[in-house]
Amino acid sequence: MAIISWREQMSLNYPPLDSEHQAFMKVINQASEDIKKRHIEGMEKMFQACYDYVRNHFSHEEDIMERIHYPEMEEHIASHQLFIKNISQFRQEFETADTVGKKLDASQKAMAFLSVWFLGHLISRDKPMKPYLVRLRNLPPRMNY
Repeated sequence: MAIISWREQMSLNYPPLDSEHQAFMKVINQASEDIKKRHIEGMEKMFQACYDYVRNHFSHEEDIMERIHYPEMEEHIASHQLFIKNISQFRQEFETADTVGKKLDASQKAMAFLSVWFLGHLISRDKPMKPYLVRLRNLPPRMNY
């Protein structure tokens, strides 16, 4: 059972970002299932997916904020940096754990963080950007997406 379900009020009405958010939501839901089944390999994949998300989505989102002259850009980027710091700490705890039980404990902590962070970030940081995204319609497309 999914711990996070996509709802229309989560949408930014900008398909590239919405699809990236939905993909990460699936990562979180899959990780939740992996923890329940005690699949350590799934947690390794989850941590890698977090780093992929950071590398791809955060840079995409930050580029968009720059292009639309988003006034809260600095605060938004700071929240991305805090996510990176937190998920790195959880991954380090996971990787240095010397038993399956300790790896599961670290995974559960990371999972609790991810589920709360995802919804909180989407509502408090991404949704306020929604009115500014209409500016992208008047800008030439970037070819690197």
